Amino acid sequence: MGKDGDPDAGWIVRLEPILTGLSLDWRELPDLIGVGSPGPLDKDGIPQQRYISVISDEAGKRLLDRLGIAVETPAEPPGEQLDEIWDFGETDAATIGRRRREQARLRAYLLGGRAHSGCDICGREFPAALLVAAHIVPRALSGDEHRKDFASIAMLACSLGCDDLFELGYIVVDEAGLVQAGRVADTPALASAVDQLANRVCTAHNERTAADFAGHARLILV
Repeated sequence: MGKDGDPDAGWIVRLEPILTGLSLDWRELPDLIGVGSPGPLDKDGIPQQRYISVISDEAGKRLLDRLGIAVETPAEPPGEQLDEIWDFGETDAATIGRRRREQARLRAYLLGGRAHSGCDICGREFPAALLVAAHIVPRALSGDEHRKDFASIAMLACSLGCDDLFELGYIVVDEAGLVQAGRVADTPALASAVDQLANRVCTAHNERTAADFAGHARLILV
């Protein structure tokens, strides 16, 4: 509602994209930019309803590095040019978005109240903050009812590599529940990371999750 009572009044948002076509899984954001105020995510990793939030320079660099964007630090502008840096109107802009309503409960279900737990891929034990509720089949490919079947759709994967290796398809889980190489590793370091996990038992593989693990493997190995 505008100041004059006009229900159609609102903000004008001017956009000038620098890059397009970038992709980042929403689940990675808590590990990249942290949770809680003053950032955009609450303590449970859920986006807060704000016009604009602040992230630190370090968090911004992690986010850009994850997206493979190299940013050169600009020289300090002369004082007389400061007024020319921003010419897009108001600095606040309203946004409308969707959030994964079940994600926090899914993660709580997998952790079961534990402050530490093992990664279902590598078996190492980590604090809960370093464990991701990783969907076995990409969430976007699951129907609403299937997303509610917490016992079938997800596992705990550490953010120290296993979550990315699985999500990007460099590792899969076979019908026996063993971790196997997926798509071809691009570098020797990546191949070494995959080799270290090969033939390990995935502790999340069972009768309930087997179908999703097979679906994930089909998506990667076709």
